Amino acid sequence: MSTQTRASRRLVDVSAGILAAILGIASFDRSARAQAQPEAPPPPTGEHPPVEAPASPPADASAARAPAAEAGAGAPTLQSAAGPGPASAALPPPADDELWKKPLSVAAWARVGGRLQNPGAREKMDRLLADGELHLLFSGEINRFIGVQGAIVAQFGPTPAGGNIAGSATLRDAIAKVQFHDLLNVWIGRMIVPSDRSAFSGPWSMGPWNYPGSFEPYAPPLGPRQGPFGRNDGVTAWGKVAGGLFKYYVGAYNLHDSSVSPLYTARLNLSLLDPEPAYYQKSTYLGEKSILALGVAGEVQREGSVESLPSPAMDTPPGVPRKDTYMEANADLLFEKNLGTAGTITLEGAFYKYFGDFERFDHSYFALASYLSPTNVGVGKLQPLVRLQQARPKNADPYLLVDAQVGYIIEGHAARAALGYQRSDLSGVKGNAVFLGVQLQK
Repeated sequence: MSTQTRASRRLVDVSAGILAAILGIASFDRSARAQAQPEAPPPPTGEHPPVEAPASPPADASAARAPAAEAGAGAPTLQSAAGPGPASAALPPPADDELWKKPLSVAAWARVGGRLQNPGAREKMDRLLADGELHLLFSGEINRFIGVQGAIVAQFGPTPAGGNIAGSATLRDAIAKVQFHDLLNVWIGRMIVPSDRSAFSGPWSMGPWNYPGSFEPYAPPLGPRQGPFGRNDGVTAWGKVAGGLFKYYVGAYNLHDSSVSPLYTARLNLSLLDPEPAYYQKSTYLGEKSILALGVAGEVQREGSVESLPSPAMDTPPGVPRKDTYMEANADLLFEKNLGTAGTITLEGAFYKYFGDFERFDHSYFALASYLSPTNVGVGKLQPLVRLQQARPKNADPYLLVDAQVGYIIEGHAARAALGYQRSDLSGVKGNAVFLGVQLQK
């Protein structure tokens, strides 16, 4: 046998040995992976859900998500489509990439309420008003970096201007989400403006049935400037530190009007007890978290349209919209503590300061206290609550609104009812109302 032939055979033998070693290592690696399967990601805690809860005050109100699993800006968490059972344990572990993907989740939220009130200063309650809304929500992830979220809402009921909402469907959310890191997430599209905790929470994830700032159905809402349902078209960059103990938000929005300058918003939130990791924040966690959180925020818009006010110029007709630099700053504080067998207490407050020559109000605030019973009464827990709101117009007496209600919490924010009384004094014009509402999520 020639030297060249022997060398060729040695090369073949060495190659075969290397290939056998590689196959052996790969086989060992597969065995090790089979014995130590990767741990599945934890289910949502109601804070960072697959779909964000609808925050939706009256049609032009300063809104607010939120919803629970992000549905409830907070609404409650979406129910998983796959039921529990041993069969799921027999499935093979997902690939590494699949661990980062979430299938498209869909949820529906319904909220229906009615109120009996006396218009103006009449003593008897002879005005019956009803309102309601239905939200269809979806969210999902394309990969570990990119996600989507959307929602469609249909409403009926009175408007602040005295008209009636016909009930046609409206696109509430349409968001493309890019997550680079916990410190940097970018959301683009139509979304909740990160202006205050009430905006994030919306009526879906707060204790009171009535969204703050709505002084009876026909009075204008108070609070930061946003679009319908507290949403607006724009871009938000946000991030969190220490799992959500500290969060920041900055954004720019067009207020659905490209002819005016953008609205710029910034917010900082510090949670001193349990973290709040999601984009949305709730006004109450119903005892699931211990919360002591402080948030500060501000908004500014140069040469933007402001509220229509009577013009001081003699040759200008009244009610002409003006343009002026609008600024607003606010701070909100939430304390909630589950005391075990003693129940859960919640204290919340917020203060808003407005800047601008043509803005109607100088400042406004609200303060709230509630208590959640530790055990069920029937199928749910009782939550008595009282809230005081005041707004100070620049050229009129204060607006005052007091809510007193009892909530019936059946399944967190996903199933609850509220019965309450509302007393208003709008610069001397007094009113009373009794309201009843039911909220459901599936």
